[in-house]
Amino acid sequence: MAWRFLCVVQFYILLVIYTYLGLTPHPENTIPVFNDLIMHFAGYTVAAISINFARPFWPMWQQALILVGYSVAIEIAQHYNPPRTFSLADILANATGVALGLALILLSKRYLPGFKTFLYWKTKV
Repeated sequence: MAWRFLCVVQFYILLVIYTYLGLTPHPENTIPVFNDLIMHFAGYTVAAISINFARPFWPMWQQALILVGYSVAIEIAQHYNPPRTFSLADILANATGVALGLALILLSKRYLPGFKTFLYWKTKV
């Protein structure tokens, strides 16, 4: 029970961090900024893996929809939060990261012995 709770908590903490970084006027003051699109891609790859541990029984299409919807919501909010701006390129990088993260989970479930046990640990299957 504690394991599943920690998985859920880590996912929501991740969303809080992403929301802060997405809506703060100058995120470069908080973290170093390299290539913006690579950071979006990598961040949402991590988010896709994270949501899988938090909600392993949700269908993957639903996990993807939630993360991409969240990404679009952040980009819309940035439009109303100068100097931040709305960016379709960021949404595309986020969606691509989500796709990679979910693909990694699918491949891990299929080809890594014991991964399903780890993913569903302490749950009633």
